[in-house]
Amino acid sequence: MDLLVLLAMPGMQIPELVAALEEESRHAAPLIAIAQRDGAIIAAHCGAGYFLADAGLLDRKRATISWWLKTDAQRRFPKVRWDASRVLIGDGRIYTCGGGFSGLELGKALLRDLGFAREERLVRKLLVLPPSRQIQTPYEFPLTDLLPTQEPFRDRLETLSRKQLGALDLAFLGAQLGLSPRTLARRFSDELHTTPGRWIQDRRLEAAKTLLESTKLAISEICYQVGYRDTASFSRLFNRVVGLPPGEYRRQSQ
Repeated sequence: MDLLVLLAMPGMQIPELVAALEEESRHAAPLIAIAQRDGAIIAAHCGAGYFLADAGLLDRKRATISWWLKTDAQRRFPKVRWDASRVLIGDGRIYTCGGGFSGLELGKALLRDLGFAREERLVRKLLVLPPSRQIQTPYEFPLTDLLPTQEPFRDRLETLSRKQLGALDLAFLGAQLGLSPRTLARRFSDELHTTPGRWIQDRRLEAAKTLLESTKLAISEICYQVGYRDTASFSRLFNRVVGLPPGEYRRQSQ
């Protein structure tokens, strides 16, 4: 075997999706073992990065995966250096890419790295492929927008974040929900698998992304609207978490 490309195109029901990947990983494992034995290049598209992580191939390596799987992947495979902001990551002879049409970037990279740069250029022109994309964060959106939840705790939190984003902090959430800080932190850990601080940060950055996509507001104004007071600190945080500075995110998302 010279090259193994693993494909997984799951749906958006996350618990069922992860269970399906766990089941399918058993069938992918023998193929991965053959590829390892033969020194083949191994590439994973969309959710198939799960198979490589499950086989231990991604331990201490950089990798990406479909953005809607990143939280579960980070929790299940903490030894992997996940960077789900990237469309494509190559680490040695292992390639991982994000969801959907990020497979185009994987195909182009494999052709070039296998010595078919001329053919890759011809195919790209014949198929009128778009310019290469490096970041998948401009395509993210809260999964709760697509999949209505039946989770009272999460639903109440989402309502509070929509109505009073600027006021969000641990004391405010505890007072609104009638929970002590310790109980609140435990509920976040048990039900949302995160911390209150991280959840608040994610809600503010999601709101900032929406404003960057849909308005012409200055970045400083967006910073204040989502609950931050220092534009420089907000921009550094946005760049670190999203993978792009706010101005570049606006350009790419529009």
